[in-house]
Amino acid sequence: MSTEADKQEAKAWYRRYRSLRMKLALFVGGAALIFGAMLWFGKKMLSVAPASGVPLGECVRTDAHIASLIQSTDPHLPEITGRGGNTTTSISLLLIPLDGGEPKKIPIAEGLTSNQYALAKILGSDGTTLWFDVNGIGGVDVQRMELLEPADVRDPYVPESKWPFAISPDSYLAAGFIAAPGQWYGLHSTEEAQGEFAPKKFVRRVVAQEDRKRMRRFHRGTLDAPVDDKYHQIRSLDPINEAEYFNAAFLRMDDASEPLRLADPDGALMIHTSAPGLQGTTVISRVDLNGNVLWSVDTEIDRFQLSQILPGKDAFAFVGTRVPVEGKLSEPLVVVVDNHTGKLTSHSLWR
Repeated sequence: MSTEADKQEAKAWYRRYRSLRMKLALFVGGAALIFGAMLWFGKKMLSVAPASGVPLGECVRTDAHIASLIQSTDPHLPEITGRGGNTTTSISLLLIPLDGGEPKKIPIAEGLTSNQYALAKILGSDGTTLWFDVNGIGGVDVQRMELLEPADVRDPYVPESKWPFAISPDSYLAAGFIAAPGQWYGLHSTEEAQGEFAPKKFVRRVVAQEDRKRMRRFHRGTLDAPVDDKYHQIRSLDPINEAEYFNAAFLRMDDASEPLRLADPDGALMIHTSAPGLQGTTVISRVDLNGNVLWSVDTEIDRFQLSQILPGKDAFAFVGTRVPVEGKLSEPLVVVVDNHTGKLTSHSLWR
């Protein structure tokens, strides 16, 4: 028969047991919370955050936008082996309005390996849909700025081009044009005026400008009647004024056309370099037929790193990088210049 002392000892043992069980439960629960927090913290803090996106491939001009693919590395755990085995890439489409509006970045795909986007490119646009090939054909509704569902993507519109490779910016540069019957208006260096543009030489209506990194001046010349409706003999050629522009040329719509003509007043667009040397930037100026500069804007694009010219009757777009600064990567830019007013909008392709 249990005594009172036995009963008190049993009660004390039960209290100790219940206390230990409670402490064990609290310990297990606390450990679970700590483990979960560490797991969350580790994913957040130990994973490598994505860097700014960079352009992928060439920019493409649509009726209302400049379009560029942007690639960025997905968040991932630190790479120890150096093989990059756990890194993947996301691809987005950046649409830059030609009217100066804010760009729109539209995600296309994520979690891609390098072989899945190595051949990624923009295919073309019909003004309503823009098609791309990023691990498969897809499309974006450029009116709603939304990615199309796969079921809504039809056969892509791909503009025909005679160029199998990227079009050089030099294709859009001209040395001069016939401003009026029998009148030549050109940008020439002293050597050029005494050489291929000297009196008794012949010119066509379409003359490409050579990238010779020379100081050029505006010249006015007189021409004889065309031979075979193609060749005009130069009778005389004289500089209009003393102003000189480094590596200057007129802008045109393609390699088969004369420079784009502007009205009120009659004139054209000139591209030139801000200064000789390796620090020169791309400058766009509107000029009249008397050699006067009506306005001039600096795109801040390194003239020798100008990679694309995307022409248009209302605005030209220029793609390239800033002048390099030691120890820093050069920022890629898309710069849109209104042909009539000179209004400039600049957009970084780091996104």
